[in-house]
Amino acid sequence: MGRFKNRFLPDIFIDDIYKISVGELKSRGAEAVIFDIDNTLVTYDDPVAPDHTREFFDRLHAAGIKTFIVSNNNKARVKKFAESLGEPYYAAALKPLKKYMRLACEAMSVNPERTVLAGDQLFTDIYGGNRMGMLTVLVEPISEKEVGFVKFKRNFERLILKDAKKRE
Repeated sequence: MGRFKNRFLPDIFIDDIYKISVGELKSRGAEAVIFDIDNTLVTYDDPVAPDHTREFFDRLHAAGIKTFIVSNNNKARVKKFAESLGEPYYAAALKPLKKYMRLACEAMSVNPERTVLAGDQLFTDIYGGNRMGMLTVLVEPISEKEVGFVKFKRNFERLILKDAKKRE
């Protein structure tokens, strides 16, 4: 696979973010995780964090892993969700641009190389995290319900992932 496509591939593929092993994150040197919200932690229709999400964040924090939410969604949506978890956040982050991922790392006092970026989209989350030198985790989207442009991008993501899986 060409270097161009490699920029969009994650370090870890996982079908459900809640199955990620805290031990694996720690063994890979992770000190922090930056999360996308929609179709990573919850569906677009979940305005606040459900109990299992709070419990998941509690487990990460108990293991000494810091957390932050960085989403491309609008401020009202991200604020309501992040505040339901008591988490710091940046909304309208324009991933894959580096600005808000870098600011999140600075706010947590961690180096990007010791940070995980977990999300469901190759062209925003994974590419952005790879550009920062982060460990990247691609999560299977929770729901098929998505906004228009995301649906469009999924066609190209499927091509890249299909090619990557052929080479495994």
